[in-house]
Formats: sequence, C-alpha cells, structure tokens
Amino acid sequence: MDFANVTHGKPRICLIGNSKLSQIVHSLIGEFEAVARITIIDNIFNDAVKAARDLIERQQVDLFVSAGANAFYLQDTLPVPVLGLRVSSADLIQAVMTARRISRRILLITYERQKTNLDVLEVFDDIEIAHRTYGTADEIQEVFHRCREEGYGVVVGSSYACDLADQWGMASVLIYTRESCRNLLRKSIRVAGQHKRQRQHSALMQHVLDRSPHPTVFTNLDGSPVAWNAAAAAQLPRFESRRRLDGLLDRKILDAPNFRSERLLVENRLCALDKEPFVFGGETVGHVYSFQWSPVAEPQEDGRRLVFRSERMAEVHNLLAIYGATAGTVLLHGETGTGKELAARCIHAAGENAKGPFVAVNCSAIPADLFESELFGYADGAFTSAKSGGRAGLLESANHGSFFLDEINSLPLAQQAKLLRVLQEKEVTPVGSRQAIALDVKFIAACNVDLADEMRAGRFREDLYYRISTFAIRIPPLRERPEDIATLTAYMVRREVQRYGAEVDAATLVEGIVPAFRRYHWPGNVRQLENVVERLVVSHRLYRSSDAIVEALPRIAPELFAVARLEQADEGHLRTVEQEEIHRALTMFSGNRSRTADFLGISQTTLWRRLKRRRD
Repeated sequence: MDFANVTHGKPRICLIGNSKLSQIVHSLIGEFEAVARITIIDNIFNDAVKAARDLIERQQVDLFVSAGANAFYLQDTLPVPVLGLRVSSADLIQAVMTARRISRRILLITYERQKTNLDVLEVFDDIEIAHRTYGTADEIQEVFHRCREEGYGVVVGSSYACDLADQWGMASVLIYTRESCRNLLRKSIRVAGQHKRQRQHSALMQHVLDRSPHPTVFTNLDGSPVAWNAAAAAQLPRFESRRRLDGLLDRKILDAPNFRSERLLVENRLCALDKEPFVFGGETVGHVYSFQWSPVAEPQEDGRRLVFRSERMAEVHNLLAIYGATAGTVLLHGETGTGKELAARCIHAAGENAKGPFVAVNCSAIPADLFESELFGYADGAFTSAKSGGRAGLLESANHGSFFLDEINSLPLAQQAKLLRVLQEKEVTPVGSRQAIALDVKFIAACNVDLADEMRAGRFREDLYYRISTFAIRIPPLRERPEDIATLTAYMVRREVQRYGAEVDAATLVEGIVPAFRRYHWPGNVRQLENVVERLVVSHRLYRSSDAIVEALPRIAPELFAVARLEQADEGHLRTVEQEEIHRALTMFSGNRSRTADFLGISQTTLWRRLKRRRD
C-alpha cells in the first residue's frame, strides 16, 4: 500500500550530530533536495533527545541519522528509526592517512559498541596507532587525561571525539568521509520511505480494526497480543495496562486452537467469544479473539466516586481533593472493603494528571521474583524468557497519570528499597536496560494495617514510610459511619436492579432491608454490603417481589442475624448490647428521640419502653 501523495511524498530526514559531521551533511543537502527534506539538529545526548522528541510529537520527522555514541543513545531512546553511520574500512584508512601527515603517533578513539575493523590498519608499518574505546562521557574524558601526556600527536574519531580533542589542545581528524555521509543519506531516504509506508499500512489496518465496536485482539502463537482495536483497550478489564489475556480468560481457552461460546462470563459480565486461527501464507501465525458483550443496563451514576452522607466521609472526600491536587504521594489507610481504590480514583481525578491513565496494582499479588519486570518492564533480551522487543512495565504505563499501590505493607523489604528509589528519583530503569525513563506519575499507596506499627516491628522501611506518609488519609470503616448505610444501600439497590434488569420495586426493597442493615456491624465494610445487596437483587427470580425478599431476608443473608440468634441464647447479653446501641444512637443525635427511633428502625413508643426498662 502506498498513498503516493506528491505533496507529502518526500521522506523527512533529521541528522542529529555536531560540528564536523553536521558541516559535511549540511554541504550535501543540496544534492537531495528533490527527493527528501533534510534537517540538522546540532546537539548530543540529552539535549539531542529533547529536540528529537519535539520533532516526533509534532510529527515532523520520519527517520533520524546520527553517528558514534550519539546514534546508539538515540536508538535506545527514541521510538522512531535511527540509522547510525558505520565506520567503513575505507573511512578508517582515509582518516589514518590524513592523520599520518600530522603525526606518526595516532590515538584512535571509538565508542565501545561501534564495530571497527582494525585489521586494515596493519598495512601501516611506519606509524604507531593506539586504539581506545569509551562507554560514557566520563570515560572518554579519562582517555584524554591519560593519553595526552603520552605524546600522541593527533586524534582520529567521531565529531564528539574531535571536539574534545580541540578542548584538550590536540589535533584531530574525523573518522567519517564525505562519501560515507552521502551513502548514509541515500540509505536513510530509502529506509524512511519504507518506514513511512509501513506506518501508513499499520494506520490503515488500525483504522479498519477500530471501526468495529466489539473488542478484537490478535495474538501470536505464544498467546501474546500483537494488535487490538480501541474497543479492546476501552472495554476489556485491565487489558490496556497489562496487554495480556491470561487472567482474563481461562487457560483452557487460551490453549485451545479454536473456541466459540455464546455465553461466557468475563469479569462478571456475559459475552460471546469467538477464537479463530489467523492464517497468513497458508501458515497459522496466531489467533483472533472476537468479543461481543451481552446487552446489559448501565447503572446511573450520581456524579461522585464515593457515595456518602456522613460528615466523616465528607471530610475524607475533601481531603482526597486537596491532597490529590498536590504532587506528593498520598497514603490511604483503611480496613478491607472500605473503598480505598475508589478513594484513589478520587485523588487521581483531582490531580493534574486526571486525563492520564489510572493504573492499580495489588502488591501482595506480585511474586517477589517478578517485581522488577512487572513494575519496571524489561528490555529486549533482558533474560531467557523475555519477549522480543521487551515490555513496558506498569510504572511506565502509568506515565502522565496515577499509580495506585494497594496493600503496600505486603511488599518485602528488598522490593521496598527499589520502590523507594523510584519515588525519590522519579524515574525507572527497565530490567536489562541502562536507559532510565522519566516518570510523571501521581503515586497513591494504600494499606490495611498501621504502617507505623509495621515500621517499628522492622517489617516496613522507615525511610519509605516517611516518604509516602506526608499526606495520609484514614478511611473509616462502615460501622463508624452508620449514617451512610441507608444512602449506600439505596444507591447499590438501584444500580443492581438496573444491571440485572430485575423487576423489583427498589424503594420498597430499600425500606424493608435498611433496619436490619443498620443493626449489623459489617466486618467486611462497603464491599460486604455491596455483595449482600447484589445477592438480594439476584434473588428476585426466586421471590418475585420486594416484600417477599424482605420476608426471606434471614434465609438469604443469614449472617445479618447470626449475632441476634446468639443474643437470644443470652437475654442478659442481648439487653446489654441493645442498651449500648440505644445509648450510642441517642448520643449521635444529641438526645433527639425521634431521629434516634428512625435510625434504629423502631417506633418512638418502643424506644420509650426500652428506655424505661433500662431505668427499671
């Protein structure tokens, strides 16, 4: 496929170099004006990367060319192809012949990853050539420091090496010839054209894929996704961040050569799934997974991530917004089921990175030996089972967004040290790579134990604790905010009725179950409340009406009445608990008996009678 547009047909080439190399390429631009647009960035390393990324973001370049250490650095960093100028035998001979006219003692300096055929220099028997390599800017400075006093009269190397030679007061000869630069530009025009056509083809295929409203994923024979459409990224749970189907689909489905189901449960939602071999050139090269969700009513949202009416949760909600607007890490402390991830999403929505990704990870679910590869990612060839091309880590996938570390207290001490470095440096280095990736991430941590106690017990690093606890928020358990029970119940009943399409009178059901809900202590907090509500709504198929569900409540949710049955076995204990509950409710409502009776789900007469019994 080639759109062959005349106006935009010229490949756009950018040289990233400096001094002598830039001058040679600049003198050659005129020869290629008819077939390419060639620009020059006269910079090296970090400054060069910054300028290159700007061109990439503005879509003003198809391919970069460079030389020496600069070329390798750019190849490791940029997502656009980078062609490096190689040192040919002719280049080397020509450079040495030129250097010999200056001095018989020649210092040849090349980058450690740059291949150089030194055998061709054996024809020179009347000169002394010392070859030195370097890997970093500090190392090449050390080479000059050691060799300047040894009497070498001229340096042969890249533009960078020649510039340093000038600074050290030594003569220099560029290792590349004009003809090599000309050949590099010819090759770059050809490669840029091929790359541009490949990108056009990929864009066309992606456009065709994205026209389908149903999630579609292509995998290779190993089961690793190689292409997917926008619907897959948006609709398949956690797929956009994890880019994997294992954990979403059963292993039997992943291993089967073909699979078809009209009613498959994926993350608590029914869908039809069709898995077929993807055949190319008569050979099966992968599989195609096509998902189609079963129709389901969408719940109506009330515009807030957290549902509440209590003053305590209103204060928490305000803190989430205030701390979320800061750049610091926020620590959430709360029992299991209190809604820490919902709170983390509120923090994400309040920050500067609200439009970026929200990536959540449960620290207790990551095996210690996979911690670095999962969070930091890995480079191509980092270890034996590493996937070709490497893989971005969860931290990189959260860049320009928020990263939520749930159950951070479960991290082993060794992993805590690695996480601390990421928080301090705001960068991550993939396994097997020497190139760090800068992070613009809002970090949010959560724990279900007292981290200060864990720190004092030696199970949590003190430096990490103080790094993440500047902005700490405690989310109260449901038993400490009983005012929220009725509001939460009403919200959840409406949502589940719509989700399951249940023919249930939501208002009648809420009115019937709330009194029992208020008397229960909810050890599993909001999550347990949510589960019980879902169970009751699903039970409508058996009981058919809200009144029937309320009547059957002790059988559908017996855990709500387990305490009451135990209390009946010990009337004295029952009365004690009852009086404590009444006293607590009266205190909550400042002695207002009308509001207290309404909260307890009893009449004012009954409340008066039980208070009288207490006095007697």
